[in-house]
Amino acid sequence: MCEDGHRLLLGSGGLLALSVSFPLAVRTCNRWLFVGKTFNEGLPTEGGVLDAYVLPGDQGRAGLQHAIVGFRAADGRAYRLDIDTDRRRPLGEQVRLRYLPSSPERAVLVESGRGTVRTVLTLLILTGLGLVGVRLVLSLLQILLPAARQPSRADRSGGRPLWPPSW
Repeated sequence: MCEDGHRLLLGSGGLLALSVSFPLAVRTCNRWLFVGKTFNEGLPTEGGVLDAYVLPGDQGRAGLQHAIVGFRAADGRAYRLDIDTDRRRPLGEQVRLRYLPSSPERAVLVESGRGTVRTVLTLLILTGLGLVGVRLVLSLLQILLPAARQPSRADRSGGRPLWPPSW
């Protein structure tokens, strides 16, 4: 019964891993596709840094740099974006952006690039987490569905001891 308890616990962890990894993978793919579409079809514009701040890091890591960037879309409306950046930006610095006319509030910083390498690495990690989750859920199913259980080696030997072999 102790083994079943461990499998139940691990299977629950597997369900958690699947419930986290799959939605994050979908969100990551959607964001990457949106950024690619914005780079390919988006309108170029320039914006200015209106404010900059740092979200503090934890455990000795550096903080995350953010900039509030303002720009005007082709229709004349003004937009402000909170963009994470690779470095601290001085106020008034001009930055190049691209945006889709249907959603200028989701403009992307041109110098940040498409993020393909980061996206691929993120998806690999999420896929690995998902595969671990599937394996753990299969362990859970072996408990919940006794007919799906594989017989142990002793069961397959007809109750005979496994060692020494009887030839």
